[in-house]
Amino acid sequence: MIGAQEARRACLDESPEAAAELFRRQGLDPRGLERLLFSTADAGEAARSETVELLDAWGRPTEAELYVPSRRDGRPPGLIVGLHGVGSSGAALRDHLRPLADACGAVLLCPTALQPFGASSNFDVAGIFGSRFKEARWTTEPGDFPVRALRWAREHLAVDVNRCALVGASMGGIATWGMASRRWDCLAMAASVNGAPSIWEMFGPDNTMRELLPNVLGVPLAVVHGVRDQQIPLVLARDAVTHLRGRGHQGISFVEVPDGEHKLSTMGIEPGNPQFDEIVRCFGAARRTPWPGQVRHRARERAHGRAHWVEMDDLHPGSTATVDARAVDRTHLVVRASGCSRLRLLLSDRLVDHGRVLVTVNDRSREIDFRPSLVDAISTYGEADADPGRMAQMVVDMAVPEIREEEGSSC
Repeated sequence: MIGAQEARRACLDESPEAAAELFRRQGLDPRGLERLLFSTADAGEAARSETVELLDAWGRPTEAELYVPSRRDGRPPGLIVGLHGVGSSGAALRDHLRPLADACGAVLLCPTALQPFGASSNFDVAGIFGSRFKEARWTTEPGDFPVRALRWAREHLAVDVNRCALVGASMGGIATWGMASRRWDCLAMAASVNGAPSIWEMFGPDNTMRELLPNVLGVPLAVVHGVRDQQIPLVLARDAVTHLRGRGHQGISFVEVPDGEHKLSTMGIEPGNPQFDEIVRCFGAARRTPWPGQVRHRARERAHGRAHWVEMDDLHPGSTATVDARAVDRTHLVVRASGCSRLRLLLSDRLVDHGRVLVTVNDRSREIDFRPSLVDAISTYGEADADPGRMAQMVVDMAVPEIREEEGSSC
């Protein structure tokens, strides 16, 4: 019988049709393939530290520091992708976060940032360092290393893909907030140390950030900040936490470190300190649930139009696209969408039954015949960055009917 690692390689390296034929010969249907891709049974990870090479979407290599702690129970490990600050590296952050990985029972992967590919305004971090900022930095582009590190780990390691987290410090904390507000459905939790959703809130409203911040309601978040941080003010993180709690976020925690300055070495991310223990507690309690019954999502860019089983496409320029999708039952989906002209539904028998499914979009209904397809499952596995929790057994594309302006859509 084919193993999980071989199946992942086939999905990513072969054509969908060739891979589907291989899996059919193995007696696998779409649900069986999904279970195999989730499996960690055939690849126990030995404790080790090593440097691996990651490639971004443009073929540029960077070094990433991999640390696999000793396993102390029978559970497959979770994953922590660590994002360092300006002027630091994956190797430096790994040394700070190894005790955290040990305590969480998680594999740790810390890439080193490069300068953004192509033209960049450096908008996320120029507020700290001015327009002259030319250092390597993270972006939220799907082809950059925060996403590619998650993909590499799901592809190569025996980790529980429903227990993946980002932990970022300084610039890495900013990137963690940015990822949590755009690709939250990939994460079990996120932790920011001396980061903030937007540095530009120091000077005035960051409308993009404010529009996307409600997406963070979908992911548990641990926020740790130094009271003496003179580079990224504590108030930026505090205000964001207060705002999210006011919107009903039940899975957010906030620890202020009285003697903490901006440098990570002052923040006491060590066993026995409240800030360390809170990140460990948050990670231990968090687990992503694929194919939830309701999905609410906002997007300003097509690259971040998807959350779980619904994706917005053809977004209207200059506006925020919103979607509220729910499964009324296993034969009826209701979607409310605005700010986009097309939708993709990425369906699974985890969500709906085989056969006729009624789909209602902006009060207009149509029936579809849900028939799981190995080819669709394989195709969407690659599109989903090797995440079996986001692969679909059938993809449905549809136009979004217009709704009256006064009805709107809020998420």
